[in-house]
Amino acid sequence: MNEFQQQILQKIEQIALKLENYKSNNQDLTKLKEELEAKIIYLERREQEINSQLEDQKLELSEKSELIDKATNKIENLLGSIDIDG
Repeated sequence: MNEFQQQILQKIEQIALKLENYKSNNQDLTKLKEELEAKIIYLERREQEINSQLEDQKLELSEKSELIDKATNKIENLLGSIDIDG
């Protein structure tokens, strides 16, 4: 084999190595992308769960606040009637 053919063969081998590296990097990036997409899906679901819990807690807090206001009004009315009767 002459020198020119040997140089061509070396270049081909270099290109083949680069292609293998690109392929390997592409596979790694594809795997990473899939993992990140799965994490995003999980986080979106978790966010929905947390938002739902937050809404439930807001409703519960609102109901408790309303009950406290009603009880406070009744106590104030009772105290007012005691002062008048007093």
